[in-house]
Amino acid sequence: MITDTLASSLSHVKLFLVLLIILSPMFNLGEYDEEEAKEIRTFLIDAGIKVELKPSLVVMEEQTCFLHGRHSLLKDVAKDMDEYEGYLSVLKSVLVRSTTEAEFDELFMAELDPTMTEKRDKILALSQNPDSLSEVEKESLDFNSTGWLSFLVKFGKAQLFAQSVLSLNDIEIGEPVGDKLDDPLLDIPVNSRDYDPKPEQYKTTIEFHLEKTVGVYVDEFTTPLSSELDEEFSDLYPEEYQNLRVLGMLIEKLATSPTSRKMDFGEFIENCSMRLKDEDGDDILIDGEEVAEELAKVLEKSDVVKIKGDKVKWKSER
Repeated sequence: MITDTLASSLSHVKLFLVLLIILSPMFNLGEYDEEEAKEIRTFLIDAGIKVELKPSLVVMEEQTCFLHGRHSLLKDVAKDMDEYEGYLSVLKSVLVRSTTEAEFDELFMAELDPTMTEKRDKILALSQNPDSLSEVEKESLDFNSTGWLSFLVKFGKAQLFAQSVLSLNDIEIGEPVGDKLDDPLLDIPVNSRDYDPKPEQYKTTIEFHLEKTVGVYVDEFTTPLSSELDEEFSDLYPEEYQNLRVLGMLIEKLATSPTSRKMDFGEFIENCSMRLKDEDGDDILIDGEEVAEELAKVLEKSDVVKIKGDKVKWKSER
């Protein structure tokens, strides 16, 4: 029987093809960072599900397109130069008043939008004590709009640009600037699709970063125990919970011996799918026919069935 959480996640789908289950030696639940993988493992172990973590290295590619050159040259080439000239103006104003990086960042945010320092302080206070602000103050923080998020994106963009200007022009905060910002070198991020043909100032940087990822692998035969998972797991990892429940229901069905306790493999293949309805009467299909051989091996490895030739025989009633 489908749990309420699973049924709820499928309630708006009239015919939901959950997955064609592709099995390796264990069911690959997904790839995560190390801390997240450990958290998932704890949830699974607590429910009685057997799980293994397999770390590996992956290469992540990051491509950045930008216009590089002096301000005097780029101002007639970059399509959104007005925005970056605004950031440059703030940078020049703040730099002469800053002696440390922390002071620079604080002044830069305040001048970019004078109201943001106040908003930031209120948000920090709210995160520590939800009752610290009145309803009027909360409304002023634009919690019901995209205003706050938009500013964070803008500030991050402006801050990265400012750091780039300092680096490209060999400027240290707290030291004399001289004429370095009279016509500074700039990198203006751009979308490659906006520039065709590409101007000579157009540059591309490709970075490859090695990162550690951890694969979470689950013993398929224990997935029926996913019904015992803590409710917090389904809240934090709804897709993973759904996949475990789907596989668990199919494994539970296949582990239950038929009346004759045996069948030919063609019939077993047909048995590797199931249809059911959720609480709203929506149809759900779980289809594992394409991996019937792997499913049979899971049952055989768990000493549930014996496969001989094209026959599958259940060893005991379940």
